[in-house]
Amino acid sequence: MMMPPRFAFACLAVLFVTAATSGTKMCCEAFAFADGLKDRAKAVLIEQVESGASNDDIFKAVREVEKFSILGGANLQNPLLPGNWLMVWTTSNSIAGKTRPKAFQTNTPPEQLLDLENGRAVNAEKVMGIRNAVRADISPLTKNKVKVQFREFSVGPISFKPEGDKFKAELSVSYLDEDMRISRGDKGNAFVLLRESTQREAADRIWKGWKNSW
Repeated sequence: MMMPPRFAFACLAVLFVTAATSGTKMCCEAFAFADGLKDRAKAVLIEQVESGASNDDIFKAVREVEKFSILGGANLQNPLLPGNWLMVWTTSNSIAGKTRPKAFQTNTPPEQLLDLENGRAVNAEKVMGIRNAVRADISPLTKNKVKVQFREFSVGPISFKPEGDKFKAELSVSYLDEDMRISRGDKGNAFVLLRESTQREAADRIWKGWKNSW
């Protein structure tokens, strides 16, 4: 016995809605699961830095977080990228200040202001109450990398501008979300930064923990 056309159509519609609803639910569950894994990877990274783990262990944790860039976000067009960031870890001893006498090491996370709209960046830190800064021009190279041209260095009120274009670098974004950014430099260095506007207290704590391990 054949179904009346209207009844068959209604049955098909119910099946389609059921399948669509089930598919949407599965998709949401998958994203929620991925978010949970991502949050755990970020937490492990922060724990490793704050506890003063070895660079190898921290770098391993960095790579685990970077894997989640496949979800998108690590690009120059992301509106989360501009703003003031606090560096809580880096592979560069000179940028962190590890190679300086303790009196000349900063007690708070170095800051990095990114202003892509106006093509500028400012790295700054305070040492013994004196603000040291480096101003640079930045311009896009790829979808997630900028060219950096350092323009001015300052120590307190004293500043100088280097001659020529030899002070150059490149910086890429390898992970980015609402409160964390991971960047890679062209010299092989890696940087973990937290958003200043929402993570200042956490960044201060993490920096202090990492610095105590030097």
